Amino acid sequence: MKKIKIFAEIGFGNISFCSTEIETKRFEHRVKKFIIPPKIDGVYLRVWIGTRVYAISSNRLFNTTKKDRTNFKFIFGIEGSR
Repeated sequence: MKKIKIFAEIGFGNISFCSTEIETKRFEHRVKKFIIPPKIDGVYLRVWIGTRVYAISSNRLFNTTKKDRTNFKFIFGIEGSR
């Protein structure tokens, strides 16, 4: 059975205020509605300011990343799988 990761997000910076990103090994797709994953793996808060992304997660605690493009996002998310 294929592993499907689901990221339900609420916040500013994505295409819509409430959205869900669905990932498999081959593709990544975003829908403009909030779909709670059947199995919740964790929650996170992600803040993207300029080229830096700061994330606080129940799985990975605190992490920072540098991106190539500039953006501003403030996102609360639920990470899960199906």
